[in-house]
Amino acid sequence: MQKIKYIMLSTLFLSLGVFTSCNKPSYDVMVVGVNNGKGWEETSILINSLENKKEEKIDNISFHIGKINNKQVVVVESPIGTSEAAMTTTIGIKQYAPKYVISEGTAGGHHDNINVNDIVLGKDILDISSFKGPGDDPSAWEGKYNGLEHPTLQSNENLLKIASEVKCEKVGHITVNGVISSSDCWNTSVDFVNKLYGRYKEDCEEMESYAVANVCKHYNIPSLAIRVISNNLMLGSEEGEPGEYNPEAGKNGQYYTIDVIKAI
Repeated sequence: MQKIKYIMLSTLFLSLGVFTSCNKPSYDVMVVGVNNGKGWEETSILINSLENKKEEKIDNISFHIGKINNKQVVVVESPIGTSEAAMTTTIGIKQYAPKYVISEGTAGGHHDNINVNDIVLGKDILDISSFKGPGDDPSAWEGKYNGLEHPTLQSNENLLKIASEVKCEKVGHITVNGVISSSDCWNTSVDFVNKLYGRYKEDCEEMESYAVANVCKHYNIPSLAIRVISNNLMLGSEEGEPGEYNPEAGKNGQYYTIDVIKAI
């Protein structure tokens, strides 16, 4: 009698969708990109490359699901910023359990040896959200994080190797062992940027990669930061002028990211 009850209850639960994990597809890659609808759109080419795509809305965030080269891929449209990127990455991991996560998008260059349309692969991703020091001279400020030097996260070594071997005619030079600085900052001081480069040898600045990598570290999911240079403060026309933003760079970075997904 007990066995019959168990079978009947199991059948009922399955019919109600209680046991759904067995039917849930396995996702290979989740890509976190930015779309704020104001010219900083960095996801449309990735989304349009998905085969058999569909959109799911979770907490007002768009998740686009489909295939690239027979891989199950999720492209997330994240708002700009660290907290937003952390939120969307967490939701995506909990919902889709991807094997790998890629943070992709544009960044501003921080030295004159890097040009618009170049790619930086974030071997190291640096949180630069906390500095302290006297007065208004940024060259005297020190990087601190709860009394410690700025924490650094790393992209997965295997993903870095795969990405470094990808050839894409749409982009320029690829910096393989790159350093990406990440925070909710918009630095336009040449002195401050020189300090960052002199101390950390960082290549560019953006607002999402550290947050994505930090969430992935928590869930023990390999991640990769890919940034395409869209402008460069050090090549600007004058002090404090970040250089003209190039929207085509964001598109080309997506083509490169698609090629990386195919190579994984």
